[in-house]
Amino acid sequence: MDILLSSILFTLDLVFRMGSIMFISLFGVELFMQMGLMRYLEPFGKPVAKAARLPAETAFCFLAAIGSMIAAHTMAAQFHADGRLDDGELRLTGILNTVPFHLKETLTFQLPIVLPLLGGRLAMIYITAFWLTGVLKLCYVLVRGRARGRVQPKTGDDPFSAYECTPDDPKCIHRSFIRLLEGTWHARKKMFFKMTGVLAVVTLVVQVLTASGMLSWVESGIAPLTSALGLSPAVIGPLTTYIFSPVAGISYMATLLTQNTITGYEAITALIAGGLLMIPVTRLRRTLPRYIAIYGGRNGSAICVITMMFALLSRILVLAWILLF
Repeated sequence: MDILLSSILFTLDLVFRMGSIMFISLFGVELFMQMGLMRYLEPFGKPVAKAARLPAETAFCFLAAIGSMIAAHTMAAQFHADGRLDDGELRLTGILNTVPFHLKETLTFQLPIVLPLLGGRLAMIYITAFWLTGVLKLCYVLVRGRARGRVQPKTGDDPFSAYECTPDDPKCIHRSFIRLLEGTWHARKKMFFKMTGVLAVVTLVVQVLTASGMLSWVESGIAPLTSALGLSPAVIGPLTTYIFSPVAGISYMATLLTQNTITGYEAITALIAGGLLMIPVTRLRRTLPRYIAIYGGRNGSAICVITMMFALLSRILVLAWILLF
């Protein structure tokens, strides 16, 4: 009973703090979209697509990914179905769609959560691995896109025209700020409750299993990794949690840091190394089925594997830097 009670209290505290941050971030980005400000970002999106010699549809999806990566993937799949993107362009667009996630996640997770928990120095190392993944993806799209040759003009209207609203257009309805807030709420409330619900369930389950010792089989598999890196056995618990829930794992690691049970070096090394285990698990369990459903088996699998490889490569590079320097 004590284990369950302590796990519930930990979960409630975490969900309250995380839920507040997710609410502000999620609805703030959606309000930005609802206000029709996307068109002002066109000058930032089109140069990226132009540098990679990809069509305007790619730039449109790239910017839409700032608000919703799933929406951007869906748009790309529709452009492909309409013949406005070929298979190669679709794959590069799908990879590029994941790049804004690194900016958005920095604002909604890394800075407000990781930074206070780990402190400035460790948080910057953790964020570096995250941003390096985005840089590698962007470089890959630029190189591969240019290697394909100059983009051929596509038929149809510029996709950015969908965000234009002129007084002469009878379909253009200027909404009051209250109506904008209502639209924002209806657009994101389902996602918000789903995200907080998943966070609560995963955190509670992992906390109960960890505290009761039922994850000892996972810990036994992690022990050789921590031993090879010369880390304290104390990091095994939070590292096990991190694989299933990064938020809970980082919180657990921060607690050990505060108690001086582990050093900063051990904490950041364990988290970066843990990413090598966590990333394949999350890609296989969540990302791959989602991408296959949107892009189809061949293109969806290719996009998932390529993005996963860059995520793993960035963590290997950062881990090597930590161990060497």
